[in-house]
Amino acid sequence: MKIIGLYGALNWDVWEDISNPCTTSSTPYIHDSSCSYFEDGRHIRSISEERLSRIKHDGNFPFKSIDYCLGEVSKEEVDIVSYVPCGVKSQGKFLIDEENKKFLKSIFPNAQIWYVRHHIAHAASSVFTSPFNDGSFFTLDGAGSSLWDFADLSEKFNENTTTGFFDKSKNISRFYDFPSDAGVNTFGDYYSIFSHFIYTQKTGVDLTKADKPEGKVMGLSAYGSFDPTIEPPYTKSTEASKQLFNIDRYEFGYPVVNFFDYLLVDIYLNNTKNLSAEDKACYIQRHFEDALCWFLEELKNNGYLNENVCFAGGCFLNILANSKIKNIFSNVHIPPYTEDSGLSLGAALWAAYKMKETIEMPQNIALLGKSYDDYVVEEENSKYYEDFDDLCEVVANALEQDKIVGWFQGRSEHGPRALGSRSLLMSPKNKSNKDIMNSRVKHREYWRPFAGIMLEEHVGEYFEPGDKTPYMLHSQTSITDKIPAIDHGDRTCRIQTVNEELNPRICKLLRKLEVPVLLNTSFNDNGEPIIETPEDAIASFKKMDIDYLVIGNYLLWN
Repeated sequence: MKIIGLYGALNWDVWEDISNPCTTSSTPYIHDSSCSYFEDGRHIRSISEERLSRIKHDGNFPFKSIDYCLGEVSKEEVDIVSYVPCGVKSQGKFLIDEENKKFLKSIFPNAQIWYVRHHIAHAASSVFTSPFNDGSFFTLDGAGSSLWDFADLSEKFNENTTTGFFDKSKNISRFYDFPSDAGVNTFGDYYSIFSHFIYTQKTGVDLTKADKPEGKVMGLSAYGSFDPTIEPPYTKSTEASKQLFNIDRYEFGYPVVNFFDYLLVDIYLNNTKNLSAEDKACYIQRHFEDALCWFLEELKNNGYLNENVCFAGGCFLNILANSKIKNIFSNVHIPPYTEDSGLSLGAALWAAYKMKETIEMPQNIALLGKSYDDYVVEEENSKYYEDFDDLCEVVANALEQDKIVGWFQGRSEHGPRALGSRSLLMSPKNKSNKDIMNSRVKHREYWRPFAGIMLEEHVGEYFEPGDKTPYMLHSQTSITDKIPAIDHGDRTCRIQTVNEELNPRICKLLRKLEVPVLLNTSFNDNGEPIIETPEDAIASFKKMDIDYLVIGNYLLWN
């Protein structure tokens, strides 16, 4: 059976709808569209439309991604289209109608059209990529769709907190949507809205030109100081007198974090507390972590979550919060495409599960795109190495001399992080390399951290707690002065650990280095998507100030 998972705006242009009142930045309300393709339960390919359209956070219908994922398979051969419904142009509601169904049928004439809820797709993207046979799940973002069925779509809009249980051999069940109206449990909105205020204060950049500042503000928080005397911008309670929708086994009600109880605009915009942008960033981050950890502990203590938890949703791009969450549960899984780029994968996985297919994911669940192993480099300043080990020796020597290396290997990553396939690499041993990478190549705000990539077996020598983090979704604390270029202002680092099983080629390079750690950042300039193809890599190499480029067994130089 051939199954396509899809997410993206149907038959309208998100970039023409930028005035949508739901939109708070230059990123459209519908963003990060994508496609995933399965055959007989086996994952074939997944990709975000932005990688091919070259438009950051592109939310339009993923025409290019469909062709990319299907390859030689015709659209007429597709059996099921599993689609995650999107917002309708200029409206903050969801719509499933015959017009949209006809649009999908015009592309896939012989396919059944399935609709999969936003948060069901998020949950599936985590559950079916996790190593757990059974457990619980929790999804959290700015907003999705709501409720298990499709009744009353225009009224039930703000689904952003959903939980339930799964047993892969039996069933996924008990979806609960926690109330999220009027500031209740709106974690994503809280962080997103006030990140814009903080970022604008720091940079002077107009809100309409900002590019998703949540991650930037998370990085800025390390430069601020936390004042515990400032009252939290929320209240916490357990509403014991109320029951959740469709619950018959719990009587105590549900936990509530009520944001916007306080005049936050006075704190963030009018600055009545005289806080710097750095202090505000620290303030919003610490209170986001505190509120989220309390919420999850309440759910765990009252039976909504167990010790195996699969998380998904845009809120789990917050790496600092993730690092505290994992201390609450015995086993935590967050997929590398936890934001909306993972929805198409979740939709396809959900359909495969419902059709009782045996699901097969790649061993490295981050590398879901194409590989270009047969690509031939014909550039003048290039050399092919028969022995990859010899090439790594040359590249390692260049890195030890503080050169910047573009690294293009194997299947591309699905999700927003460069995880050793489409990366820019530099030695972490020289503190100034962070600023060199920023000024020469990335052109980002000075306070934003650079990630690290290192051999898994050495992580305890450089970081506490020394955990394996193969998908760069947690931070750890540096315990050495040997890698200052990836040491953030608070001594943390968003580290990726690699091993021979999941990342054989980057491991070979790391073993050539004196210190088995590299500064690792995505292969793109500021405001651009990560590169996808060898042609993208060469074009970027020629316009960016990079010393070397490695594509497969080829070495290129400027």
